[in-house]
Parts: sequence; C-alpha cells; structure tokens
Amino acid sequence: MCRTFENVYIGWGHKYSPENYSPDPPPEVQNEFPSGPDVSEIDDPTPEEEAALRAANEVDEEEEEEDEDDEVEEDEDED
Repeated sequence: MCRTFENVYIGWGHKYSPENYSPDPPPEVQNEFPSGPDVSEIDDPTPEEEAALRAANEVDEEEEEEDEDDEVEEDEDED
C-alpha cells in the first residue's frame, strides 16, 4: 500500500524563512472617553419628538419665506 501526499500553497508568503514569524502585539486598551460637563450622553429622541421638531422647523421656515416675500414686495413698491 502506497500513500501519496501533495501540498498545495495559495498565498503571498515566503517559501522559507529561518526565523519564526511573530506578529506585533495589539495596541494597549484605551481608557474610556472622559465625561465632563461639556461632554455627556443623552437619550435619542423618540419618533414623536422628532416629528414635532420637524413640524416646528417647517412652520419657522414658512414664516421666514413669507417675511422675505414681504421685503421683496416692499422693495419693488419703492422703485
């Protein structure tokens, strides 16, 4: 009974190196980001709060557009 063995290599390694390969150790674990009065975590707004904020912003934008339109009309009247 005869056994046959074959080796297949796929990659970009070196065929032979007299030294053993040891990768660099991973970096030290970092400390948690310091929290202070200017840096703090808050809860995300709920979908209802987001919808209310969007509605309020839309009303503000509409009022600004109306104010700009009024100013343009006044300028045209002066000419």
